[in-house]
Amino acid sequence: MKKTKFDWLVIGLALFSMFFGAGNLIFPPSIGLAMGENWITSAMGFALTGIGLPVLGVLTMNKVGNFENFAGGVSKLFFTMYSLLLMASVVFTNTPRTAATAYELGLLPNLGGFHISPVIISIIFFGVTLYMSINPSKAIDRVGKILTPTIVTIVLAMIYLGATNKIAAPGTPHVSDNAFGFGFSQGYQTMDGIMAGLFSMVILAELTVRGYKKQEERASIIKKASIVTGTGLSIIYLGLFYLGATANQHFPADISRAALVANFVTLFLGKYGNLIFGICVIAACLSTAIALTMVVSEFFSKTYKMDYKKVAVVSCALSAFMANFGVDKIVIIAEPILGILYPITIVLIFLGILGIDVQAVRRSCVTVAGILALLQIIVDGTDIAVMEAIYRSIPLSSQGFVWVVPTVAIGVVTHIMTRKQAVLASA
Repeated sequence: MKKTKFDWLVIGLALFSMFFGAGNLIFPPSIGLAMGENWITSAMGFALTGIGLPVLGVLTMNKVGNFENFAGGVSKLFFTMYSLLLMASVVFTNTPRTAATAYELGLLPNLGGFHISPVIISIIFFGVTLYMSINPSKAIDRVGKILTPTIVTIVLAMIYLGATNKIAAPGTPHVSDNAFGFGFSQGYQTMDGIMAGLFSMVILAELTVRGYKKQEERASIIKKASIVTGTGLSIIYLGLFYLGATANQHFPADISRAALVANFVTLFLGKYGNLIFGICVIAACLSTAIALTMVVSEFFSKTYKMDYKKVAVVSCALSAFMANFGVDKIVIIAEPILGILYPITIVLIFLGILGIDVQAVRRSCVTVAGILALLQIIVDGTDIAVMEAIYRSIPLSSQGFVWVVPTVAIGVVTHIMTRKQAVLASA
């Protein structure tokens, strides 16, 4: 495959389409609905985990070169546990959610009461996903040149019509406290932050195939592509947040995410809205499913020398099974897994972007972030008084960032101690 002067744009659109899938479509409107007049503050929090982290993750991966350098440098056991938990989250939650969303939001509203088993749909969906992901180069071109423009055009049309014919002004929030923290933590559910490094692995391999052998060339393409991706996500997220906020007094607070977006479609796209938006949803979910399948297959083929195609088959089969649990159940299953993975991944991203590769520093930061992330999950899911007291005594716990201050503190202390030891050893 030859280089072209628009490769940066194709790669940027492909990255956008990889990131913009099921969660990206259904979460912003529901957060806007919950936040009402506080939607901007919540959108800012969501932007950090939904836009900032994915872009930083892409840039970090480009800087460190491969996933082993990104997630390594702690211990072999940590790398194995972290990477396998990440792959499990992809196969059992993220990829299945794409098919479940395509079924609930893209297909059901267009069936007119006619019932098709979700089992059949999941088999067809992942059959197409498998076919498209077997050849990574062709898949990236198809995603970047066909699926992404389709998605963007339809979503922007709905946002424009919703903004110019808004339901009402944003009203009283359904969730009254910590709008920023709520948006930040909900951004976890897109899974883009933890997937950025793995998506980048596929993109970097593709750039090499296209003839970009030098690291400087790849870096230039990645930086331009990241701007395209970040800009596209920002515009669409802002619009979807606003639509949700304008409807927070119109729809019940407990409306499902899929039902909320389906109602917007009917209101703003009219008679053929369900059909038009159904195409958009299926395209968005399919593009993300293809990317995730490529990521899992690429990871196991490179790290454990497994056959790429066989991994793709197994991944699609497992995801097809899990898809039948439905969107909301999959989201519930994903929450504790993401609660552990996200803080650790955020730490790895910042360690990578800062160029910190000292094992002691990486190990201490990851350990503290992981322990406190687990503490937050325990406190959220139980009523253990001792755990609650410990949790509340840590700075930023009330904002949901219990792991941040201790992780930074231990990282600084370990870095200072390591440098002192190095000076003494060389004296």
